Amino acid sequence: MRGRYAGAVARMSDAVMKTFPEETRISQPQGGFVLWLELPEGVDSFTLARRALRKGVSIAPGTLFSASGKFGHFIRLSSARVWDSRMERALVELAKLI
Repeated sequence: MRGRYAGAVARMSDAVMKTFPEETRISQPQGGFVLWLELPEGVDSFTLARRALRKGVSIAPGTLFSASGKFGHFIRLSSARVWDSRMERALVELAKLI
């Protein structure tokens, strides 16, 4: 399973780099299957998460990971699922919303 998750993380990272704004920065925390994304400064990740959810896309806004409200333009994406066309479509939709 580790190999499948690693492949899903790599594919998600590639898709983000291809579809998200150029200013997007990606970090991958060690030992997991999530990506931590820094979006352009003007993006409100909480608003983005609400809009994405209406489109059927679930993301974690960065402010959930800070007691002081930091990381307002960051999101966390999970790639716990094996990569498929649904995930790719979700990333394209999310890029449009950004």
